[in-house]
Amino acid sequence: MANKQVLPILRVGFRPFFLLAGVTSLVLMFVWGGLTAHGIFPQNYYNPVNWHAHEMLYGYAVAVFSGFLLTAVKNWTGRTTAEGVKLAVLASIWLLGRIVVFFDDVLPHELIATVDLAFLPCLIGYLVVPIWQQRMFKNLPVIFLLSCFFGANLAFHLGVLNIITVNGSQLMQFVVGVMLVFIGLIAGRVFPFFIRAGSKGCQPVTWRFIEWLSMLSLLVLLVLKPFYYGSMGFLVVSVIAMASHTIRLTGWFSVKALKVPLIGVLFAGYGWLIVGISLDFLAALNLVSPLLATHAMTAGAIGVLTLGMMSRVSLGHTGRTIQAPKVITAAFVILNIAVFFRVIVPLVDPLNYMRWLNVASGLWVLAFLLFTSYFAPILLRRRVDEDS
Repeated sequence: MANKQVLPILRVGFRPFFLLAGVTSLVLMFVWGGLTAHGIFPQNYYNPVNWHAHEMLYGYAVAVFSGFLLTAVKNWTGRTTAEGVKLAVLASIWLLGRIVVFFDDVLPHELIATVDLAFLPCLIGYLVVPIWQQRMFKNLPVIFLLSCFFGANLAFHLGVLNIITVNGSQLMQFVVGVMLVFIGLIAGRVFPFFIRAGSKGCQPVTWRFIEWLSMLSLLVLLVLKPFYYGSMGFLVVSVIAMASHTIRLTGWFSVKALKVPLIGVLFAGYGWLIVGISLDFLAALNLVSPLLATHAMTAGAIGVLTLGMMSRVSLGHTGRTIQAPKVITAAFVILNIAVFFRVIVPLVDPLNYMRWLNVASGLWVLAFLLFTSYFAPILLRRRVDEDS
């Protein structure tokens, strides 16, 4: 039952964090597009490339994961994770981490780092308590992955502060790897259920061996990619990952389910994961740019899947029919076209790389503008099935 004394936006974790994620994605890509198209970029604590990578991962993606987990853990355990003032404080800490970086000329850099680093330990605290109380230890891997996010962020900030020497690119690749493991883990838990519930008559098939192999391959690549990129071990595990995830997706897939937008977008996002692994294999052989592989995984797998998941959760948990309206279906299509221009078109026309990057940025902004415009009123209001 909803607590009617609490504002709707602060009743469940997905509400503020999905709204913040949508708005942040718009702003981040708009600013990044301004840099790539016109060379305009606001001075801040990070350099431009680090800002783009850090904020798309620790800003946008972590906001989506936070909203999802705060909601999911509440459902898994039957206990409140955060609501009301607690949720407002948590969202404010996340938001401050995005803002303080632009005051690097007046705030100590150590303070900026501390503010950004504060969020994940607070989130972990909110999640681990109900998991531990209900002895649902099978969900502790999620806490471990969030701890990996925090550890990498700590190392990244220590590098920015010149306290230690780190390779920022390697750290961000590690973070992307952790996010892909998270996605693979959650996909295995919810995709079959979503497919059965959203497309009657569809019975997705899973194979225990493939489930283990697909997840293990992602875990191994998580370590190999930042530190042993191009090694024989990396190439072999990449082939195993390509094969196992393709088989995994094939077991879930059906044409009937594909025609349901909220399921089709999940197939598309998971498909981009496989494309990313394949391009990484080719990049390790110096056949394509590794940036294309990275963006197949980030803009493609993470971007498309998070947009689909946010849409489904926002509809279902506000009492609405779990069916994508036309505007959201359009957002799904536009975002996939954006990834196509960011990843595939430059393979064919590398000489016009910047042109296609700017096209992709514009399409990304349009997709998230549609998402945010549609869902903002829904996230701000009470459930439709709630008594007035």
